Amino acid sequence: MMRYIFLISLFLSSLNFAQEINWVSINDAEKMQLQSPEKPMFIDVYTDWCGWCKQMDNTTFKNEEVVSFINEYYIPVKFDAEQKQEITFKGQKFEYMEVGRKGVHQLAAALLQGNLSYPSYVVINSNNELTHLLRGYMKPNDLLNSF
Repeated sequence: MMRYIFLISLFLSSLNFAQEINWVSINDAEKMQLQSPEKPMFIDVYTDWCGWCKQMDNTTFKNEEVVSFINEYYIPVKFDAEQKQEITFKGQKFEYMEVGRKGVHQLAAALLQGNLSYPSYVVINSNNELTHLLRGYMKPNDLLNSF
């Protein structure tokens, strides 16, 4: 009997796949935008130590409506503001800078217009224009109503 209960629960749990945002790297997003110029990039600028960033990942970015909306209308990018890898974005090179206690990536500083607050969300269209700059933890409806 226990075996059947285990098999049934295993089967039911396999049917319960949570939909997720299809996050890509900034370099992949740039290539994707060339193929789909109508889709802007939605860039989640975060750090590993940021509690509110983790809260966004565990709540808002798991919300069905948010997941569907971002996957359908945007090229979603996760960008670690403290990553050390050099990046070429829109033809310009960006590097990690050792400043303060942790340092920051030049691309994060450029995207956030020098105001390094995490989490932050940037929307950039295919013409390299910043159309939205949002900051802080946002509940699902607050994020969706921002666009």
